[in-house]
Amino acid sequence: MKEELSLEEQVERIRRKRERHLDKGKARMVLNTLFLVLAAIGLAMYFFGGEKQGQTAVNHVPALLVIAAGMLFKVVEFILRLI
Repeated sequence: MKEELSLEEQVERIRRKRERHLDKGKARMVLNTLFLVLAAIGLAMYFFGGEKQGQTAVNHVPALLVIAAGMLFKVVEFILRLI
């Protein structure tokens, strides 16, 4: 037969279980923060970047790359949320 755990052992088991869950939550929070920062920087670059001699599309490429990098962080966060 299985031994019954004492109250302290049960509390400790629950606390350890929650700590593992919070680590995933912290990782998601960091990934979301990175996404938001990169998205804001990319949007600022896109709208406030200088337009030189009608080469608007060329000037937007770095901004779009920054936004795409932010989206990669968002995809990773989404995958963490699913598992």
